[in-house]
Amino acid sequence: MHWRAISAAARGSRPSCRPSLSRLPRARGQVDERDGGRRACRYGQLRAMLAAEVGPVHFIAGGTDMLIAGRPLPGTGLLVDLARVAGMAFISTDDTDIRIGGTTTVAALAADCGLRARFPALCEAAAQCGSVQIRNRATIAGNIANAAPAADLMPVLFAAGARLVLIGRDGAPREVALCDYAPSLGYLITEVILPANALFPYSAFVKLGPRRDMTISRLNLALLAEYQNNHFGAVRVEAGALGPGPLRLPLAEIALAGRKLEPATLRDFLSALGAEVDAAIPGRNSQIYKRRAAAGLGLDLIAQAVGLSPRDRLFEEAAE
Repeated sequence: MHWRAISAAARGSRPSCRPSLSRLPRARGQVDERDGGRRACRYGQLRAMLAAEVGPVHFIAGGTDMLIAGRPLPGTGLLVDLARVAGMAFISTDDTDIRIGGTTTVAALAADCGLRARFPALCEAAAQCGSVQIRNRATIAGNIANAAPAADLMPVLFAAGARLVLIGRDGAPREVALCDYAPSLGYLITEVILPANALFPYSAFVKLGPRRDMTISRLNLALLAEYQNNHFGAVRVEAGALGPGPLRLPLAEIALAGRKLEPATLRDFLSALGAEVDAAIPGRNSQIYKRRAAAGLGLDLIAQAVGLSPRDRLFEEAAE
């Protein structure tokens, strides 16, 4: 198995930094000195530490929410800086499944050629996630664990049937489907697995925000599809920012699956998207806006997936 390690520079940290753990203050001005405040840690040691630690354990990786929102550190316990734990940042695309380490940065996802060749939608979502500075620090596991309704990576990962490798307080690894993961349970995400049998050859991601750069999605869409000889095969469509988490759009999938790419198919697809928005947020102030926005995004989504310009006459006819 070939693993491409992500460099410290790509993670937004300095190459000279060593993995570390830090004891949080027991009270203001008092620091637990049992381990000298800091100690080196590798992945195997991290698992052993979790099994042995009796007090609260907290994790931080990119820390982007703390930088932006000023979220305070926990008052007591052990704080683990995951960005400095060796062996948790990697992208492996050479085997059947795609495997991504939990502390792999969003910037690394966007730039990885092997990942783009096999799953361009994830690279596209990563490239549109926040600012350059945010992408250099934010991690794939952090995007999942934060569970923001408008998280850009989540619809793509849900559409791909992602699975997570977790470790709990017993230090033992376990694997669960992303759709079954609950951040409140306190498990640490160490790896994201994208099963090969769920990765359709065509994929795309589009989003709508109040501005072009460093924006939080008001609506985003992800598509995975089989597509050959101008006809769609199996299709999966997920939306973000329509609810507390990614929302699968079965009506939109039915409108495309097994059909020829032509204006009539696209019009049915746009109608289905509108119906999905209406069902997801009935009576909301944003309902009419998002219904119209979904139509424009839907055409961009199909164009990106099949490699056509959104200004192609095909899409113009569908929008008429």
